[in-house]
Amino acid sequence: MSIWATIFDLEDNPPYRYEGSHVLPHEDDPRDTGCVVQLAEVPSHITRDGRDDRPEDGAPWPWMRLSLGREDVVLAREQVRGMYEAMGAWLEQTEGRR
Repeated sequence: MSIWATIFDLEDNPPYRYEGSHVLPHEDDPRDTGCVVQLAEVPSHITRDGRDDRPEDGAPWPWMRLSLGREDVVLAREQVRGMYEAMGAWLEQTEGRR
């Protein structure tokens, strides 16, 4: 049984297919429906000794799993913060741009 709980995925809104570093993407481009994009966390009640005797409404463990296709990586809190800041800055810079 997995200790990870999915908190976000793009199943209903798949990412666009990457067409190469020389191609400017467009919103009419094909979607990559075979590519899973997910974020998952370890809920607070999970413990290293396998017991789940901690409260379920506590803060999750400071690890996040990022899944892209068949690849999974585990990010520490400071790595997630860096991605969050970079993505937030990018969102602000691209506001209103199509």
